[in-house]
Amino acid sequence: MQNRATNPEDKELRREAILDAAVKLWLAQPERMANMAEIATAAGLAKGTVYLYFRSKEELFLAIHEHHVSEFFNRVIARAQHQNPMLMDDMLELNHQFLLDTPAFLPLAALCHGMMERHIPLEVGYAFEARTYQRLDAAVAALQRHFPNVTQALMLQSYALILGLWQLLRPTPLKALMKERALLCACTDDYLFMLDTALQALWRGALLPEAL
Repeated sequence: MQNRATNPEDKELRREAILDAAVKLWLAQPERMANMAEIATAAGLAKGTVYLYFRSKEELFLAIHEHHVSEFFNRVIARAQHQNPMLMDDMLELNHQFLLDTPAFLPLAALCHGMMERHIPLEVGYAFEARTYQRLDAAVAALQRHFPNVTQALMLQSYALILGLWQLLRPTPLKALMKERALLCACTDDYLFMLDTALQALWRGALLPEAL
């Protein structure tokens, strides 16, 4: 087991190691949340060390979700700041690639909405939402360089469509366990095709005549 980190850089690396360990455990067994002892072992830390960073496994998994959300917005902002004009198809491809690169995003997003209501302290939930909306606003501001009519509402509608369609189409836990455990986190070709089609319709309706 490693000793306690003392400087800010080491603390951040230790925190990232905990999050990475939790994600790996989640992807290996997406039908259950690993407990803090299992996460500590996977990260090579003492259980008490993990509690120095996260008060509960629910807060830990919410932190993973926040990390995913931040990564998505960072990709959006980076692309929007590029010199080349950004088209609607570029935004759809960015979203498509993020979902493929981040297999834990959809199941954790679905899980976190339930946790926010039952297991996350109000102050933690409010702080998470405040940080998320700040990042959302930054992404909207960057996108408006290319799509003046992009709004926070459009981005929220897109998120609702992404998550809602996946929840509708994904296999049930029982079916997934009978076939292949990884299906619980999978972005299937059918899902991605239906999502791209639905997002195109949503964005074209919101951005006309820009998106033509």
